[in-house]
Parts: sequence; C-alpha cells; structure tokens
Amino acid sequence: MSAGVTLENLVLGYQQPILGPVSLHLKAGIHVLLGRNGAGKTTLMRTIAGILPPLSGKVQLGQPGRIGYLGHRAALSEGLTVEQNLKFWQHISRLYAQPQPLETLTEQFDLQHLLPKRVRQLSRGQRQRADLARLSLVRPDVLLLDEPLTGLDPVQARYIRQKMQEWSAECPLIYSTHSLPEALEMTSSFLLVQGRGVRLLDISELAEPEIELLLWLEAS
Repeated sequence: MSAGVTLENLVLGYQQPILGPVSLHLKAGIHVLLGRNGAGKTTLMRTIAGILPPLSGKVQLGQPGRIGYLGHRAALSEGLTVEQNLKFWQHISRLYAQPQPLETLTEQFDLQHLLPKRVRQLSRGQRQRADLARLSLVRPDVLLLDEPLTGLDPVQARYIRQKMQEWSAECPLIYSTHSLPEALEMTSSFLLVQGRGVRLLDISELAEPEIELLLWLEAS
C-alpha cells in the first residue's frame, strides 16, 4: 500500500451514523479539517486514530502505520510531573522505535521550567506544549491534530506551525481549526465536513459559493 491513509466506505458515529460512507486517500501534506461545531470533525479524527471503532468500512494505513493523535484533552497524567509523563511515553515509544532525547524536546518546546510541575498545575497552553512534545518523541506515519494552537502565544504558535510543515512533508497531517485565515496560511487542501459527507478540496478548485461556505463555517 502507498504511504498515507485510506478511508474505505467508512461510516462512523456512536450508536447511530454521524458521517459516511466516506472514501478517500490522503497523501503527505497538511489537510485542514473544516466544518461546523458538532459536524463530526473530532469523531472523524478519533475513528482514524483507532480510538473509536467505525460502524462499517475501514481505515488503512501505510507501513508501519504509527498514528499520532492530539485531542482536546492532553494524553498526560494529571498527577505526574511533565518530566515523569515524558519519560513514561519515551519508555512506551522504545517498544517500536527509537525516540528523540528528552533534552531535545524540552528545548524545542520550551519546557525546561515546567519539567518538575504536575500537569494539573499547567495552563492550557503549557499542557498543549507538553502534549506536542509527547507527540514528537517518535514521528508518526499519520498525524491528527485537533486545534493544536489553542492556548499558545503568537511565538509558540508560529513555532508549532513550522513544525507542522516539517512533519507534513513526510506524512499526512489532518488539522482541525475554526480559523479560516489560519487554514489558508497553512495549506490549500481541505477536508470539508458537510452533512454526512467529507470532501477533499483544493482551494484552487473552489467556486465562490464554496468559499462563502468556508467563511460561514468559520463564523458558525
């Protein structure tokens, strides 16, 4: 199978379908996920990540098929320090790959002064940086980032945007945001969640009504 992620007749939801059937293939690059609140964006990400089983259809990954997922809640233990959390995830990562040194990630994400703090003591932006460092221990084959810039100051947000561009050069990166200007700055490829469908669109192919739709989604 070629590198990337393929959705084959994917129907997703909980007891009842929310989206689908969805069939598409995503190659390396940033694919911005846009849609109204409640449209199913997070459900789509959780299904691709394997957290939520599909109602039918399947998700196929290239080899080795490692998925990195950043959700609304950090994948960090509230009662442990930032350093303890990162060491735990570093240990887990060694089961399938050679992780980056913690010193490197600590410097990259400006975590030096946060290492002894428990996660429950951190601000929203500090948690986000620690969780992004966790995600960066091993480079995944597919990256799913649900509003990754939330809580970050402009300098930190600019750095994370640069990292996203680096990551997406080698793998598909699905990125959820409510900000259309931010989306247009990052990419020209969109996953538009509308009704029960998901369409892969290029900004150069959009007609004026579809651009108006994106602007409406941003404001909704």
